[in-house]
Amino acid sequence: MTNRKNKFTDFFVGTPAYNEDKDYAAYASLTAPLNMFFLVCLVLHTAYLIVFSIYRVNVMFLFDIVGVILYATFVILLKYFKGSWLPCTLLTIMELFLHQICCVAFFGLNPGFHFLMIPLMFLSVFISSKGKILKLARNTIVIVASITFIWLLVFFNDYEPPKHLPSEISTGLLVVNCAMSFLVSAVYAGRVVNSIDNKRSMLDESVEEKIAAIERMQHQIIISFSNIIEARDGNTGKHVKRTSEYVEALVGELARTGDYSDILTERYMRDTILSAPLHDIGKITVPDAILLKPGKLTKEEFEAIKNHTVNGKKIIEESMSDIEDEEFLKVAKSVALYHHECWDGSGYPYGIEGQAIPLCARIMTIADYFDALSAKRIYKAAMPTSEVFENIKEQRGKKFDPIVTDAFLRIRSEIDAIAAANAD
Repeated sequence: MTNRKNKFTDFFVGTPAYNEDKDYAAYASLTAPLNMFFLVCLVLHTAYLIVFSIYRVNVMFLFDIVGVILYATFVILLKYFKGSWLPCTLLTIMELFLHQICCVAFFGLNPGFHFLMIPLMFLSVFISSKGKILKLARNTIVIVASITFIWLLVFFNDYEPPKHLPSEISTGLLVVNCAMSFLVSAVYAGRVVNSIDNKRSMLDESVEEKIAAIERMQHQIIISFSNIIEARDGNTGKHVKRTSEYVEALVGELARTGDYSDILTERYMRDTILSAPLHDIGKITVPDAILLKPGKLTKEEFEAIKNHTVNGKKIIEESMSDIEDEEFLKVAKSVALYHHECWDGSGYPYGIEGQAIPLCARIMTIADYFDALSAKRIYKAAMPTSEVFENIKEQRGKKFDPIVTDAFLRIRSEIDAIAAANAD
């Protein structure tokens, strides 16, 4: 007995076998409420058929015979028929209108704006549920639309029934028809809402995952490209890693203390950190004879070195023109072009000073300077970090932005740890 009951229940509310087919997953998730909708319609029209046969209302009796046959067919076929949930939704809305049209025809109701509550309720399911306000608005629309429709239709509508039934039968049929239609529709609409919300969430997660994967791949390509360039002047690639970590630590400290809070948004911080490996990308244009020279550079050779800033900006413009992230490109170009400018205007390539230098470049300047002095190069030995910090302290307000310098000195222990962990 229990098995038979389970099979019977599962037929109406269970998920169809083709739910595993991903192409029909959304449709399958709506099968149960839709089947329940048509099942209730089947029961209602069977009851109407009995009432109309007793009172010999032949036109409505014939209408309900057709209705019973159609709804019984829908209930059986829906269990096995593959299709889209959208046509099913449209069919359901059409059925609701037919119900109310029958109300008008049989009960003599006057058409009015309250019939617009039906599509309004269904349209409300497409409102996103993200956020309490949107969710409350959507639920409010459904509830108010349902109550408004039934209340206006039943109690504020003068009508003259063309078919005379006892008033209690007439009013009872009208109330049941409207109430049950909306009750079942509310269940179905709720399932549509859940299905759409789940799809939205899945799509959002999928898009976010793909964007994150693309960003990781993009960042790895930048790191690899930067390491190849750095290897030309005898570095192992640790310079790129160290300076990037110095920049990340420095940006975090500035954000923690609220310095430059009008500029250091989450997006700007991220772009500055991602751009750090590209600061010396222009060195690819510098000849090996100059880049690898162990002795002092001539004036002409130094000019060639200085051009790596301008060339770096050009390379980023030309090689990354297809990247749609305009904000990232703007920061990356600024880092490459201005990271040798000085606070007092003594830097290159343009000799600009103070806050005319983009903040991202001022951050990169001090990170690059620290690593240039503290790391061994082909033309010099490494300087102890204690001496480098003293040197930076002396250059506060000269070579470096005072606020950025103070932040860098505050995280001295963190900088030392990064340098030790990534020593050549």
